Amino acid sequence: MSRKPIVFAAYCVPRGLADVTPAQARRLTHLNLAFGVVKDNKIDASAIRANRYYLEEIRRNNPDLVILLSTGGGGAGGHGEATTAENLPGFVESTMDVVREFQLDGIDCDWEFPCNTGHMEEKEQHVQLMRAYRKALDAYEKERGGRKTWLTIAAAAWDLYLRNTDVAAVAEVLDFINLMTYDIRDAAWAENYTGHHSNLYSPKGCFYPDCIDLCVEKYHALGIPYDKLVIGAAFYSHRWDGVPDVNHGMNQKMTTPCVYGPGYTAIHLIYERSQEYVKYWDEDAKAPWLFNGRSFITYDDPMSMGYKAAYVREKGVRGIMYWEHSSDKTGLLFDALYEGLFMKK
Repeated sequence: MSRKPIVFAAYCVPRGLADVTPAQARRLTHLNLAFGVVKDNKIDASAIRANRYYLEEIRRNNPDLVILLSTGGGGAGGHGEATTAENLPGFVESTMDVVREFQLDGIDCDWEFPCNTGHMEEKEQHVQLMRAYRKALDAYEKERGGRKTWLTIAAAAWDLYLRNTDVAAVAEVLDFINLMTYDIRDAAWAENYTGHHSNLYSPKGCFYPDCIDLCVEKYHALGIPYDKLVIGAAFYSHRWDGVPDVNHGMNQKMTTPCVYGPGYTAIHLIYERSQEYVKYWDEDAKAPWLFNGRSFITYDDPMSMGYKAAYVREKGVRGIMYWEHSSDKTGLLFDALYEGLFMKK
């Protein structure tokens, strides 16, 4: 059986559309517009509208690029109320209004996260939303002469997400799932330790096994085929401050949570070149980190991206997506992913 075409997908905030070069536009297979904001039980696309010129430039540079409306986003909320039985039809209609306005190719639902509010009925609402989106997109596909429409979701790498969603039911109507295999060292943890946030494999000697490979296997165990799973890579970092100068800052118990650190542009041009920070590499996890004796930064670099791309080819998962495009203006991470996915054998 031949494998499905590899997905190379970018998440891009509206103001970041200007940072997508013509060459990058031609190399991407999918672009997720982040975000169509859930507001008053409808989708607000005002930020996308304000950057429409750049969207049209990207489409001119690659007419075959699949461009999706990503709805919601981190901390956005609103999906739960918008997807009640009484509000669902209007919410779906408002989403499709935006899809038609920008002549997009489908929807990527980034509901972060069903049942986080404690309302367990959202688990079924999530399923019903995806089915309603699929029905609406099938109709839209006929409207545009049979050109394929796409439906995807952004899904967390945490066990809590798998308990609070019916992933198997949702996957039935999806083209693929974008696994947010970053932020692994995040709020889902009961205890706060420094560590990698986008590592491919489990770190050696650390108490936590979580990694991209383990996340893929958890989803696969629920019946999701490998070719419906797209792994995530990070163009940004996480950072802890006040870290004990032990074990180069790795696996240190903290009383303060991690925060978002610098994007890769600053990491490459400033932090990696600084006399203050030392760069370390975890051969088991296939991930780097920076430490200066008090601040710990976990991130992706071109080498870790190369390992992720090789994993896609060897494992048979569908592809790679990354968050977020404008966080790497050097193009180094983008190039490492592209070359690893499409140019190496």
